[in-house]
Amino acid sequence: MSFRKILSNSALVLGGEVVERILRLVLVIFSARLLGDVAYGKFTFALSFTNLFLILSDGGLHQLIVREVARDKDRTRKLLCNGLSIKFLLSAGTLGLIYILAGTTGKPDDVQLAVNIMAWAMIIGSFSELFASVFRAHQKMTYDVVSTLTFGLVVNVAGLAVLFSGHDFLVLAYVYLGAHICRLLYNIAAVHLRFVPLGLSFDLATVKFLLKEGFPFGVLYFFSLMYTYIDSTMLSLMINDETVGWYNAAYRLIFAMMFIPIALMKAVFPALSQYYHESKERFVLLFERSFKVLFLIGFSLASVLFMLSDRIIEIIFGAEYDPASGALKILVWAAAIIFIGTVQTHTTRASNHQGFTAKVVATSAFLNLLLNFYLIPKYSLYGAAFATIASELFTFVFHSFYLARKMVVPPVFKLAPKIAVICGATMFYLKVVQEFSLFFVGPSSMLVVLLMIVMTRYFGREELDFLKSFVQAPGGRRLS
Repeated sequence: MSFRKILSNSALVLGGEVVERILRLVLVIFSARLLGDVAYGKFTFALSFTNLFLILSDGGLHQLIVREVARDKDRTRKLLCNGLSIKFLLSAGTLGLIYILAGTTGKPDDVQLAVNIMAWAMIIGSFSELFASVFRAHQKMTYDVVSTLTFGLVVNVAGLAVLFSGHDFLVLAYVYLGAHICRLLYNIAAVHLRFVPLGLSFDLATVKFLLKEGFPFGVLYFFSLMYTYIDSTMLSLMINDETVGWYNAAYRLIFAMMFIPIALMKAVFPALSQYYHESKERFVLLFERSFKVLFLIGFSLASVLFMLSDRIIEIIFGAEYDPASGALKILVWAAAIIFIGTVQTHTTRASNHQGFTAKVVATSAFLNLLLNFYLIPKYSLYGAAFATIASELFTFVFHSFYLARKMVVPPVFKLAPKIAVICGATMFYLKVVQEFSLFFVGPSSMLVVLLMIVMTRYFGREELDFLKSFVQAPGGRRLS
């Protein structure tokens, strides 16, 4: 696969993710404003609680299938159909477990009903991801983008309609369920008509392979979900739903940023998997370029959001959510670490080292849990934010040492001085112009970032020449 093809896929996926995340952010904003902090906190608790169990219905299957099919397209149907059989069994057990545990939370009936609705939405969304793994493994990202936008458009249009009609968070939960159903139907049709005929299989050898090889992916996925959702769940159980509403106002802005590393690595992962077996040189180069891009984007965005957090929260969510601004100041740096950490974890998975990542992420998730138990009672939502950044830093450091010893040295120290200059200059500029309109300050700060990229020569001549040829030349070059 040429590097031009990887960039094309990345741009396509990134474009789709941008649109979908913007749509989702619009829905989050109006949900928070129209439902109020308490009702919004109840809804986000239902969302967070059910997603903690997502891995039980998946077992890491969809990520494993991407890796294996990317290496051998002829195995698509065999792996998918056996994966579907496993998934039906896992999903049934997961739904039962969620229903039982929801009753032990002590939450009121409306919240427990929302949990049960969101559980079905989560299961159906998990099936969609399994089918989408076929699109990604074959590098047919157009189908993946349409799938993503199908969900985004349905949930946004229907969600805004029910919110402006005065309905409560339970109706919004049903909207999420309906949107996931629409996406699943599209994915089923696309896979069946364009890739392989569907069916259910239960080949014992293949099932054993999927369960054994998928387990580390599943462990990794589970503890990644813990990072994302355990803090909101614990805030709801240990503090109150109002605090959950504040925290999620900040967290959803961070979540909106995550489309960037997710989209890029979604397109890069199949190529990394392929290059690991075919060319060490290409594998290393693709890692380094991905790391370099996401290091810049993650910390530049964090610098801007850190300086503007108070004004952003007030404008988007209103004065009712003012406590969220302090949490946002902390979470932006966790997000910056996640940007480069995403490159590392995808690299270990692509190179058959997912077992290490699973162990580190599991340890980090337990660290996050312990820190939340200690910090939330003392510092509320700010304690949860500090627990997040400490856990992400732990994961990043351990992966950096492991990759340097086994495969490739992450260029952290090589790039850090220029990143510090770029971010420092941007933050200084924002301090100077902080009294101006946010609609001027935000875009102009991006121009400062671009100016500093040029002045520090962050990208070398070879990289700039490549990007120029990518834009101008119809044939592109192969990665070398």
